[in-house]
Amino acid sequence: MRYHGRVSAFDVAGRVPRLNLPLLLILLLALGWRLLLWAQPLHQPANDEVEYITVAQDLLAGRGWSFYDRYRWLRAPLYPLFLAGSLWIAGGDLHRAALPNLLLSIGVIYLVYRLARELAPEAGRRPGLIAAAVAAALQTYATFGALYMSETLFSLLFAAGLLALARWSRSGGLWWAGLAGALLGLACLTRSAALVMLPVAGIWIIWLEARRGGGRMPAALIPAVVMGLCAALMIGPWTLRNCRAYSACILIESGFAYNLWAFYEPREDLATINRTLEAIADPAERAAEATERGLARLREDPAILLRKLPAEWERLWVVKPIQDRFLLANYYSDPPPLLFLSALLLDDVLYLLVLCGAMIGLAGLLVRRNALAMLCALWCAVFVGITLLTHAEGRYRHFLFMVLIPLAAVAADRLLRREPVPRRVWLAVLLPLGLALLPLFVYYPWAWAGGGAARSVYRGIGDVLAAVGAEEQAAGAYASALQASETPDGWIALGTLQRRQGDLASAEQSYELAHELRPPYVGASAHLGDLRREQGRLDEARQAFRGRYLDQARLTDWSFRFLTPAPVTELDIGGGLDYGYVAGVHLAEDQQGASARWTDGRGLLRPGVDGQAVLRLRAAAPHPDIRTVPVQICRGGACTEVELGPTWRTVTLVLPASVEPIEVRSPTFTAPDGRVLGVLLDRAAIEPVLALEPGTRALDAGTQQHATETPGRPGT
Repeated sequence: MRYHGRVSAFDVAGRVPRLNLPLLLILLLALGWRLLLWAQPLHQPANDEVEYITVAQDLLAGRGWSFYDRYRWLRAPLYPLFLAGSLWIAGGDLHRAALPNLLLSIGVIYLVYRLARELAPEAGRRPGLIAAAVAAALQTYATFGALYMSETLFSLLFAAGLLALARWSRSGGLWWAGLAGALLGLACLTRSAALVMLPVAGIWIIWLEARRGGGRMPAALIPAVVMGLCAALMIGPWTLRNCRAYSACILIESGFAYNLWAFYEPREDLATINRTLEAIADPAERAAEATERGLARLREDPAILLRKLPAEWERLWVVKPIQDRFLLANYYSDPPPLLFLSALLLDDVLYLLVLCGAMIGLAGLLVRRNALAMLCALWCAVFVGITLLTHAEGRYRHFLFMVLIPLAAVAADRLLRREPVPRRVWLAVLLPLGLALLPLFVYYPWAWAGGGAARSVYRGIGDVLAAVGAEEQAAGAYASALQASETPDGWIALGTLQRRQGDLASAEQSYELAHELRPPYVGASAHLGDLRREQGRLDEARQAFRGRYLDQARLTDWSFRFLTPAPVTELDIGGGLDYGYVAGVHLAEDQQGASARWTDGRGLLRPGVDGQAVLRLRAAAPHPDIRTVPVQICRGGACTEVELGPTWRTVTLVLPASVEPIEVRSPTFTAPDGRVLGVLLDRAAIEPVLALEPGTRALDAGTQQHATETPGRPGT
């Protein structure tokens, strides 16, 4: 119905909320869900995160792409650049640097909503709202929003490119074809897997334009050429940069060459392959070596290709309890009980429903000759095909979710409308759906899910009981959790409860059992060492902190975040007993006759006095070619600046009352081994303010006051 005459502001104001409120509510709930996951303690980087973080930090420090001069492949550049920008906005804080990625995740939900509406415009808003709700709830989407991985940025760019192609198919404007090319080109610069979509999209454009134009081929080529040129304009500068930087041109990245050698039944193990490639300085020569090794193995045994396909198919569709399923402070940590239980529903069950619904929705749309559905089907087919020929992982489903979710939403909408599914749709779905569901069900980690669910229920009950003071009942719940699924965190929870009850012998035994279960777990060593340190068993505490196969850097960071050590007034930094009291520091080393730690430019000390106190800090700043280094010492928003030289000096100043840690900020330099170094810290003494010596100045917020300094001889 067409309305004539003037539309009042009241009418517009009355319509807009009805049109936007459901989607806005979904987006707000999605943001809250993602922020809830992000608000957990900073997780231990997993998989590609380590690489992306290192490259982004190199870019911020002005070292460019030097990481790839020594790594096994060259990676696409866009996500490291995005992460470097996020780190710059966040002032170098890795946790806050995930927030821009969270916003991208919300953008993906909106694009999924728009794609569902484009797939079924006759159905109104409901398919779009269903798709948005599924994308908002899907826990893997929410988790990846807080991970330092390229999947979220890729999903946003690729889904936007598909949406631009959908708009072109309706309007025919060249502007939409050019925008689609630019967006797909940027997606290629995020993950080169999108390269296979460019020719597919070009053929789809030509077919659709020729069908609409009565078969006039020259005219049908124009929008495809525009799309290709715009994509080339995005990709070209990076390719030209690679041509100038290396001995041969690399279009985007060299991961395919690595996969060809590493995942085609090589004679060598992965460690040998990595060492061989990392010994080659030039990425182009490295890629050529990997390609030649892989092709040689394939010529030797062509049947590898056939043996590879079933294994890669299984990896693509199976559910695994891998490192990036949860945002965990350590790989050996247990997910919070509610988070584990929600994952079984919002990851695994929802994934199953999306997969089934997408197959049915796609088949139904293809029967109706829906052009956008055909493009989605082509993308799924070529991506799965190229993945089977290279290397598959479960997280690669992210490259499909932005089309699978809208297709599933279309199927759900038709189910709600009680529209029958034709028999030919079921016949078309049966084989591919069965092949995808087979690895999902056969190889699903049933024992992990069942034991983890029971453990999570008992641990959650135990945590509630412990919080309300029902400690005996809490101990029983923790014991039941251990019977359901024995984990280091289960023993640590029980040991911490026993420690609170004063049963130190039982607490130590629980911590030891956690340590024996997973020797590399920093949490077990940290709790065991802290207990022995508090009892005055210092040599045994040092031994516990050293652990077995333990990453000492992670132990330092983990202990500061999760331990609550007893307050101390004297701290020997680097003496083997400072875990829980220091952060933002490197491993202990002997410097100028003392065992000390370098800061990374922002060292943190946990004070033993919350009230106003006197700090005596022994520090040095032996920077190359610099006589003195300005250093800020801050607490609770108040800072003072001192000058440190290359030899030890004891700085004395008054700290304001605060529960916040003491922060030591300084300029940095890069050591030959790649570490970013600030200043050396040796000892800290924190005493009540009554110990203040005459003439010592206090930190005063907003002022730049020098504290009293007393030089110390190196080695004293």
